[in-house]
Amino acid sequence: MLTYLGLGETINLAKNAVPATRRVNNKPLTGDITLSADDVNAFALGMTGDTLENDKSVGWNWKSGIYNVSTGGASRLILHFNMNIGSCPAVQFCVNYKNGGISYRSARDDFGFELDWTEFYTTTRKPSAGDVGALPVSGGVINGNLGIGTPNILGGSSIVLGDNDTGLKQNGDGLLDIYANGVQVFRFQNDTLESKKSINVTGRLTPTDYGNFDSRYVQDFRLGSYESGQAWMGPGFSDTPGYVLTAATNGNGDELIDGLGRRPMQKLIGNQWYNVTSV
Repeated sequence: MLTYLGLGETINLAKNAVPATRRVNNKPLTGDITLSADDVNAFALGMTGDTLENDKSVGWNWKSGIYNVSTGGASRLILHFNMNIGSCPAVQFCVNYKNGGISYRSARDDFGFELDWTEFYTTTRKPSAGDVGALPVSGGVINGNLGIGTPNILGGSSIVLGDNDTGLKQNGDGLLDIYANGVQVFRFQNDTLESKKSINVTGRLTPTDYGNFDSRYVQDFRLGSYESGQAWMGPGFSDTPGYVLTAATNGNGDELIDGLGRRPMQKLIGNQWYNVTSV
């Protein structure tokens, strides 16, 4: 019926007719149009622009996108976000291939990127002891004092343990001192050990060198060489300090003692035997 009325052609023309004032993102709808990521404020699929020279090439005020930068034999991906406003208007992430590391840098106001890339530490890219100001397991040098479980108030080259004034301190070349509550109680030197306080010993002291006190203490006792004297019709012995009688003899079996024997009592001091004296 529309054919008979002559309206079919009019309907076909109306299907493709759009008012000339109608626009999409300021583009007139006079025919087919193509929109880019910039037209709708979106990231474009794939690389933004051409491959750049290095990882410093993407400016802070460039449009947001994914950039490819050359690194000499390889390349890196730069993920760039720019909102162009605020104290931090832009931020970038630089990513290496095969989990080879990820770094970032951020802009300040309109000064741009003032600092170089800062790397993220990850489970596959852990920091070294030097990176975090720590000592390696293999050892190292601590400049200053050390406190274990507490601050250190001994100062200098010292280590305190649990108590801020109790521990070890180096007080000069070859001098290692021990402190308890801030008081020096012992000193180690290369030729001597020096106690600043009384020493109480529960067990037994067993020295290997007795020379320093053997000359002051009695080490042993003994009876010296034998001496004999005539008692019957003889002088016998007078009272001689340090001697003791050790024998009385009777040669003919009568009731009288014929002779006497004696030995000096001796003491050993410092490898030297001395006769004892009498009071």
